[in-house]
Amino acid sequence: MFRQRLAGHSVASIARHLNERGIPCPSSADPDRNRHRTRSAWTLRTVAVILANPRYTGRQTWNRRATGTDGPASTPALSAKAAHPALIPEQDFVAAQQVRAARPADDGQTRRFTLAGLIHCGVCNRRLDSHWNHGRPTYRCRHGHTSSQRAGQPRPKTLYIREDHLVDEIHVRLGVQDGDGHATLESVRTRSSRVATALRGSGQSIVYDGAGWRLEKIDSS
Repeated sequence: MFRQRLAGHSVASIARHLNERGIPCPSSADPDRNRHRTRSAWTLRTVAVILANPRYTGRQTWNRRATGTDGPASTPALSAKAAHPALIPEQDFVAAQQVRAARPADDGQTRRFTLAGLIHCGVCNRRLDSHWNHGRPTYRCRHGHTSSQRAGQPRPKTLYIREDHLVDEIHVRLGVQDGDGHATLESVRTRSSRVATALRGSGQSIVYDGAGWRLEKIDSS
């Protein structure tokens, strides 16, 4: 589920995929603990709640308020150390919170950002945002600048990098097996997916500073 989200799939498409595969939803797999849910199929809300639950990283949470309950929202507190074995890496959970669902472009193609959450800025250490530009997935860092900030404030130049430009070089460094070499959009997506899988499997992220890139081990402490 988290891997699909990181690949840019919408919550709706994830729920549909689970239903099509016949994977039991929480209410049918464990009805005693899910008496508040009456449906036997995956819903958008169920998938969204799971994707937003930090307990899957192994950390305990407090003060999480169920959606739709009365009273002011409170910021959930997280345990400093893992309370139980993690089901997903913490960096994948954080990245999944930042991924926007892939949306069909004007030409009907689906916008996917396979490297979302895996690229950090070498200038300010922020994760690069996903950005669709000229028909290609691109990543950028504005170093925390927003349109609400006062104009004229000094800040570093916005960084941009195309996904296919990064993947062309990184897949060689990682020794990822390539396809037939034809630079179609689908082949770029396949290569990007292989690179993303290799990075997550080795616990590495990409650091890009505008002049070049490097691979670094993800600090999971």
